Amino acid sequence: MKEDVAAWERFLCVLDWILALEVRYANNLQYSLVNVSFHDKSALGNTYGAKGAVTLLVETAADMRRAFRKTDLVARNGTDIWVLLPCASHESVLLKISRLVEIAAENGLDIVDRDVSIFSVSNAALLEGRQFDSPLDFLDFLGNRKSVALRWDGASAPSFGDRLPAAPCS
Repeated sequence: MKEDVAAWERFLCVLDWILALEVRYANNLQYSLVNVSFHDKSALGNTYGAKGAVTLLVETAADMRRAFRKTDLVARNGTDIWVLLPCASHESVLLKISRLVEIAAENGLDIVDRDVSIFSVSNAALLEGRQFDSPLDFLDFLGNRKSVALRWDGASAPSFGDRLPAAPCS
């Protein structure tokens, strides 16, 4: 659990740094921010118990940290898992998302609906001229503008369906 808290703090610190750099070097930074939102907290709690559900979420985040590169920051906040990926290519981001889906299913978190949102912050235009007091403000800003790239129901295979996400890297 301490590792989970430390990972969240590292994630926020790096995101804060990237946001500060984004203002100065708007077109030179490319990274993707992936959010996996597990919807039904009560279904997780009813199936595994509150403590068991939290343990599964913690284990899933830890498994993702081990599976991804050290430069890919994985952090959990409640039932949301965030991944910050230095951008290599559209395909590499989709491969990471596929791996993320597999890890969540292996850990038993495939019983509830999940949404995956992909954000690309490659220029300051996304920030809409806003100043954020903290990286949490930025995440709240994104949360209100989520564009779900992938949604799948619990216990079913994920599918991008008709709607593939926009290329996160140019």
